[in-house]
Amino acid sequence: MEPTTPEDLELLARTVAEQLGANRAEKDGDTGRVRIIYADGRALELTANRTRTRITVTAVLPEQAAAHGIEVKPITVAAQPRPRPSETPAKAAARHTAEHIRRRLLPAHTTALAELRAVTAPQPATLQRAEAAVSAFPGQPQGPVTISVAPVHRTLGLTTMCGIASWRGIYGPSRAVAPFLADALRRAGLATSEQYNSSYVFFAEPPAGQPGTRFRIAPALPWKEGWDIVDEFTGVRLRTYSDQEWAQGIADSANNEADAARHAAVASLELPGLSEDLVEEEEWRSVAVKLAAAGHMPYGLVDVDYTQTPGFHIYPSAGVRTARVARLLEPWGVIRPGARPEVPEYEVERYDEDMKDYARLLTAPGRTVAVRPDGIEVTLSDPPAES
Repeated sequence: MEPTTPEDLELLARTVAEQLGANRAEKDGDTGRVRIIYADGRALELTANRTRTRITVTAVLPEQAAAHGIEVKPITVAAQPRPRPSETPAKAAARHTAEHIRRRLLPAHTTALAELRAVTAPQPATLQRAEAAVSAFPGQPQGPVTISVAPVHRTLGLTTMCGIASWRGIYGPSRAVAPFLADALRRAGLATSEQYNSSYVFFAEPPAGQPGTRFRIAPALPWKEGWDIVDEFTGVRLRTYSDQEWAQGIADSANNEADAARHAAVASLELPGLSEDLVEEEEWRSVAVKLAAAGHMPYGLVDVDYTQTPGFHIYPSAGVRTARVARLLEPWGVIRPGARPEVPEYEVERYDEDMKDYARLLTAPGRTVAVRPDGIEVTLSDPPAES
């Protein structure tokens, strides 16, 4: 079979994919190349040479491979092998190509992916740095903060291990604490990923040198439909969207935010439950962590239904080193103290109980706590040591 057109090459690739047990074959845009894609994400690329008498097959590797000097040499096969008896030229070409791929390319591809898994797995020093970063969280060093590793399904067939942090409360891993774990890990110089509606924080060493585009979109895994937002720093798929254009817009927004944080030299542009002018204040972050660790949701988590779950928000008050801890409830998006006449009686009781709970939690040496009609007023009475 002589692949004179991209359509001919695609037809050949489909037959080869069936013989190799791959998931599908598809054209790679307008490049003239065709990709054979496996269910686990591995990909092979077929290209016809100029004379159309031979086909070059390349094992596609993740971008990280080049940084580690890992490569797989492409192979070239005849596009017009001699057919066997009762075999058409098209069947002969597909059989011949599949045999060469199976014998000459797939073993090298498997070896390369295994090497890449080994070099991209979290190193002991990374895990130790993560443990040190969260050592101040409640319950450490033997408490509910867990640092471990978990498999992450990256694109192009690379399933590797990634660092993972979580805070476990009475009822399991806590979503409320996850953003603050991520903040602490970023302050230790690690890259973090938080999947939508997840209590786990994935972390990894950021790439050396000036990073390129961090967030991109990729076709969802075979058992899902749509487009995934992928964090290239950790390999984690953050969320799936059905619309490609919408997914690209989310990725662009995430890249802009990452660039802004990098240029501002801050770990977090914002943190749920904290007004933006308190994010860089370590003592107020610790107040937010205290509330979150007790099961109170920080206001601003995008995946929390605040019509059911009240959130807390900490914002500066008039006094020096004083802030107000307010209880909030969406969909109004404003402070709703129990004294407001339109609030049902059961909500007033709920509000009062939360205020008492906040006060109990935050009463500690170095903090003065007072219950006010619109929230808890917290004053840091122990000034920081002068450097």
